[in-house]
Amino acid sequence: AFLSNFLLICCFSLGIILKLCDENDLYSRNSNDNNISFCNRFIGDYFDSYKASLMVVLLAFGTFILTIAFMVIQAIRKVREPIVYMVSTGYPPNLELPEECSFHIFMSHVWETGQSQTHAIVRKMQLLMPGLKIWLDVDELDRVDQLEESVKSAAVFVIYYSRKYFWSRNCQRELYTAINLQKPIVVIYKGDKSDLEYMVQSCIANCNGDGSPGSSIILKRILNIDDDEVGLDVSLIQNNTDGPILWLNEGHFSAASLNQIYRRVLSHLPYYTKHPRLLKDGIRVPGEVQSVSLHSPINILTCGGNYGASDIAHQLKIALPEANQNLVFIHDAEIFLQRTNEEDVLDEDILNHTSSLSIPTFLLLYLNKYTFSQHNESEEEEFIAILESCLKDAGIKVVLVQEHDVLKGGCQFDLFFKEAPEHLINEPYKLFQEIATRLYSEPEYRTVSLKQILTKMGAGGQ
Repeated sequence: AFLSNFLLICCFSLGIILKLCDENDLYSRNSNDNNISFCNRFIGDYFDSYKASLMVVLLAFGTFILTIAFMVIQAIRKVREPIVYMVSTGYPPNLELPEECSFHIFMSHVWETGQSQTHAIVRKMQLLMPGLKIWLDVDELDRVDQLEESVKSAAVFVIYYSRKYFWSRNCQRELYTAINLQKPIVVIYKGDKSDLEYMVQSCIANCNGDGSPGSSIILKRILNIDDDEVGLDVSLIQNNTDGPILWLNEGHFSAASLNQIYRRVLSHLPYYTKHPRLLKDGIRVPGEVQSVSLHSPINILTCGGNYGASDIAHQLKIALPEANQNLVFIHDAEIFLQRTNEEDVLDEDILNHTSSLSIPTFLLLYLNKYTFSQHNESEEEEFIAILESCLKDAGIKVVLVQEHDVLKGGCQFDLFFKEAPEHLINEPYKLFQEIATRLYSEPEYRTVSLKQILTKMGAGGQ
């Protein structure tokens, strides 16, 4: 815009010069005045009507070329913009709407506790899937008494659940309307098992009044579970692949969250209800973690006293392509350190491949609320001694993995600073100087977690 305005100003100025010099040439031909011309006096000897005309033509041509170039650059950027596409076709999804609908999604949320996060999710969804029409109050709401009609105009009803959602009278109106109209319902939430428990209890406490279809029916619809499961075991809800979608903001995890939301919404649109097989192969969302592989062997060490670490190590191995799995060697850290110190052979696998000292080696430290507390005195001494040895050994890198699932001991990271021995936290060991990778139980997120851990161990994208 600045360059175009500059060129226009130049053209305008040259037009004035052209006018003045042209009139001066005409005056000079019709008179014998030998005095300095008006054109030369105010503009200079360099410009005359011919040169000014030539400059105007060149600038006009330059403006035209720059405009075309700008349009081409914008078109290329548009083509290269990261967008969602179908794995089955390689093209963006078909966003055909039901005849009676003007929006793909009605986004329901409570302002007090969910407004900023809801708006962020909506903007991300629209950015990566151009053409997706989402009803959002700040964009579409003119009158509160039109909420029911707005819900009716959307193909899918999406709830961003946060605390106090079921307290809101307007949220209740939206939800009751969606259930009465048999709209497909998708729930997004942040948090863990405790938030799902609170969701159930809050619905039961607040959604049995006038106009409500009943809390049991509401829970069945929003959690997508059978009646007899409601309120019995929240773990059933958490592990239900068609239930509420946990929203994560961080990088690859955010892309995995969007993938689940997009797939759930698309499955209820007319084109994919007619052609469900096209969704079977899934969709690709920009930012999703791709396959990772190793280019050289690695050792993964686990401590016997670090319960759960060995299972995760074997999951890491399985997460690699099958042809790549023979590059991962899993060892008990105590035996590995003893044999290394004795300069002995580790085992046949290592002997057949290369010296253990030449292989990148990683201690996998699995962090949950039991990591530093579930030991007797002798076990704790052994565990701490192994950590000290690995942290002192420049050839061993400690990789931290933090459990997220509260059912498996997930807790806030602050707990580890309280329970870990202080000398391991401070110099020279600095146990927690590296950022821990969060480990989730949900299959879509667990895959991302495992690939991120492997990346820290030297794996690269394919």
